[in-house]
Amino acid sequence: MSDSEFECTPPEVRVAAERATEGIIPEKSRERYENTYELYSKWCVAKGVQHTSETVLLAYFCEISKQSKASTLWSRYSMLRAVLNFRHNVDISNYAKLKAFLKRKNVGYQAKKSKYLPQKVALIIGISGACRCDELLKMKISDLDILENRIIIVIPVTKTYSSRTFVITKSEWINIIKQYCDLRNNIDSDRFFLQIRFGKITRQPFGHNAIGSFPKKIATYLKLENVNRFTGHCFRRTSATLLANTGGDILQLKKLGGWKSNTVAEGYVENSLHGQIKIANMLSHVENPETSASSSISETHNFEQHGLTLTVNSNHNSNVTINIYNSK
Repeated sequence: MSDSEFECTPPEVRVAAERATEGIIPEKSRERYENTYELYSKWCVAKGVQHTSETVLLAYFCEISKQSKASTLWSRYSMLRAVLNFRHNVDISNYAKLKAFLKRKNVGYQAKKSKYLPQKVALIIGISGACRCDELLKMKISDLDILENRIIIVIPVTKTYSSRTFVITKSEWINIIKQYCDLRNNIDSDRFFLQIRFGKITRQPFGHNAIGSFPKKIATYLKLENVNRFTGHCFRRTSATLLANTGGDILQLKKLGGWKSNTVAEGYVENSLHGQIKIANMLSHVENPETSASSSISETHNFEQHGLTLTVNSNHNSNVTINIYNSK
């Protein structure tokens, strides 16, 4: 605003306006927005550009389009639009030539393996957090905090009416989720899982039955047997089984799945491969039956003195039992 507008505006109104504009940039993704703006700022400095215009942005996107996919171009456009509007009061959404350029770059482009991308992301998130089908259905983009080397996911409302948080740290999985987020970044929808048609993401979210069929589709793609047995609960059951098989205890299982009772967690621990191997190892170290029987053979010695009988029993395991009786 101008100096005169600034002086005439009451302080409390200015503070309220500043708080309102802070919401333009999503708090969860602020780091990515800032990084995108920083790259653009460095390019401007290198080119001697002092002000943002449609011509400048056309030159910038023309240059980065040589090494970036169409989905990445739209993602950077969306983030720059928000930051430039917030910091410099520049609305690039009115730049018709720039949008026409981006649309032309999008012609004939089909994201690599984008058809199954939502299923991949659901598989990663579902197993990482032992998610129920309904939790994946209601997941919002604001529930994910996407950082450089980890993704923090919060499930605000669960079947047990308590929130649950889990983290994804595997770099390969993080890259797949970021790839999906880049595709849906320009879509005006708070639902996280959106449908992809003809290589493009739409505003249409997946329904309950569609998400519930994800495990079956994955099993079919992998050519597994009995694909009809892969229901929407598979992600949650697989997650608990994997944790139990790697030695997870009841407390860890309850925290992973948000179970309040020990019954379910105990079932996974008792039936886990890790538990079965532990039992097998214990049994394999039991002594030979003949050796065990011989070790149980004991020797008895009796001593009598002053009306008392002293009985000493000993065996090969060095166990000694002493009994004293009155011989009278």
